[in-house]
Formats: sequence, structure tokens, C-alpha cells
Amino acid sequence: MAELPTYTFTERRDLIEFALQSVGKVPYYWGGKASGPDYEPNGFGTIISPDYKGRILKGLDCSGWINWVYWSVLGSPITGAGTSSLAESGRAVTKEELKPGDIAVISGDDAHVVMFLGWDEATGDMICIHESAGNTNNVTVSHTDREWTDYRSLVE
Repeated sequence: MAELPTYTFTERRDLIEFALQSVGKVPYYWGGKASGPDYEPNGFGTIISPDYKGRILKGLDCSGWINWVYWSVLGSPITGAGTSSLAESGRAVTKEELKPGDIAVISGDDAHVVMFLGWDEATGDMICIHESAGNTNNVTVSHTDREWTDYRSLVE
């Protein structure tokens, strides 16, 4: 949080703070969507039917996590759908216009969405927070040099 630009508005700070507090607390579950805002109604980590990779802990997928964070902080979800809907939500921005709390989306077969946090000045990589189906199978902060198809601002 201390690395955020000083001009970051309260709404964005609240989104990022809530997102960072979820690191390691929300298991990845393919197709997982939130039942409500915050943690209480969701039962993250409880045992449910296996997903396509055999994961059995209740959690969220990447688009479900983005929606849940915004719903928890702003009082309503962005959209009920997946990455393709997020790629059309809010307003389009360029990679250079990204501000902390904006999202980067890849649609299609390898669909994914992340929340932008900033840039690593040493490598030029994007620093992001996201629900990961990778080694962590949970919310994580990571660096990526991936090219994204859409960059969206969902708050001012």
C-alpha cells in the first residue's frame, strides 16, 4: 500500500487494500463465483465437488475474484459473467494509462484477468494481484510481462 502513488483516490485504495488482504485466503476454483460480498456468505475453503482439475475447496476463479473484490468494496458486483464481460466493463484505457485497481484482461481460450498494482521499474513487468490457478491455487501477487488484450478502468 505504501508504494501506491499519493494521488490514488480512496475508492482505489480501498479496492487494493481489500484485494491484498485476500492473498492466500481464497482458493482457486474453476467457475467459482461469489454468493455475496465479503467473506461471510462465501465459505471459502469448505469442501465441495471437484472442479476439472480435482480441486475440492470452495473458492473463486479469476473473474469471480475480481467481481467479488469490487462487490465487497463498492457494494455491487461489476458483472455476473466471466472475463469476456469484464473485457467490456467500465472504460477502455491504454496500457500506459493504467492506474492501481484497473484490470487487464485476456479473452479467449487462455482467458485471465488481473488487477493492476503498478510497474516493476527494474524489469518493466506489470505487478498484479489475481486469483491464480497456477502453483499457488489462491490469490497471489505476481509479476507478468504478458501482453493483455484489454485494459479497463472500472472506477474513477
